Amino acid sequence: MNPNQDSLHTLNEIRNLMERSSKFLSLSGLSGVFAGIFALIGAAAAHIRFKTDWMADILIPLGTYNGHTRSDVIRFLLADGICVLVCSLAVCIILTVRRGRKKGLTVWNGSSKRLLIAMLIPLTTGGIFCLAMLHYGFVWLVFPVTLLFYGLALVNASRFTYPEVFYMGISEIGIGCVALFLTGYSLIFWAIGFGLLHIFYGLTMYNRYEREKVTGDEVPGGGLPGGQGLSGKSGVAVVLLLLFTGSVCSAQVRIPSDSTTAKARKWYDKETIYLRNGNSFVKNNVIYTGQKALRKEFMISPEGLGLYLKSRRTRSIGLVISLAGSAGSIISLLSGNRDHLKTFFWVSVGTGLVGSGFTMAANNQRDQAVWMRNRDAMLFLEANQ
Repeated sequence: MNPNQDSLHTLNEIRNLMERSSKFLSLSGLSGVFAGIFALIGAAAAHIRFKTDWMADILIPLGTYNGHTRSDVIRFLLADGICVLVCSLAVCIILTVRRGRKKGLTVWNGSSKRLLIAMLIPLTTGGIFCLAMLHYGFVWLVFPVTLLFYGLALVNASRFTYPEVFYMGISEIGIGCVALFLTGYSLIFWAIGFGLLHIFYGLTMYNRYEREKVTGDEVPGGGLPGGQGLSGKSGVAVVLLLLFTGSVCSAQVRIPSDSTTAKARKWYDKETIYLRNGNSFVKNNVIYTGQKALRKEFMISPEGLGLYLKSRRTRSIGLVISLAGSAGSIISLLSGNRDHLKTFFWVSVGTGLVGSGFTMAANNQRDQAVWMRNRDAMLFLEANQ
């Protein structure tokens, strides 16, 4: 070994020692893969149980959908989420401890404590916020909010572990922001964020940091080992993802069948509407789309029509605010200035929260408008019997 190579080797050793003392490098990539698989299983379980747009349970004034009350939906989602969380944490702890022992590192040290604290602050705040939304019945917002706060936790904790965690956090935040405005597809976005992203980044970290032991020393931040592609485990994961995606994409909104024992329920199913997303709505088991058709349904309720138009204006204001913050973050990211990136990132978070407030207000106004329209439709039907 010549002097130049010896000096380079010494510098690499010093860098590794510094990173091990300041960063938590025992995190296993396979734990991310398993967390993603558990998330997909949890999302599939929720989809199979309810088989519906999450907005539907909120918009039906009687408070039932396919025989499930709102409290049933909330209880099942809590149980489902807790099962996914417990399984993911258990596998993560087992694989991380196992990898730390193989590398001769102490798992519970100053770096892991700083990492845990950095993640717990946003996660605890987001958990309390989600419980409050479940308490007040905003089920459709729980999915994007979990993505947002989880992304913030990853970004906050990325200083103490691998750099890929930062980009995963940004991806989670981006998916969460999109899901805020497409609430009818919240479950799909949740599956993408917690399922697909976990599997993708888990496989990336596994091949980048753990498989390098086959060909050489592990150097955090290094490239993929030459000639080593994704093998059987990746193929199994891809098959699972294809099966899940096919089942979700092929699903259609299912409307509960008419009751044979209650005449009032027959009237209700025939004359009332509920919105799916945008200008799409369902009436008498038929899906209608278009602004013209929706306005026609609201003609029997001038008060409901006015409130519905107000909700659209409120939603547009929230969308403009959120897009402005996101555009600023993208511009700062492309500029490469880290100071600007931090500033615009927090500005984007603030504008996102403000935009979310407008979106929540718009959803409440729209729910009230649909309820007024359905009430007036039932009164009109009763008056003409």
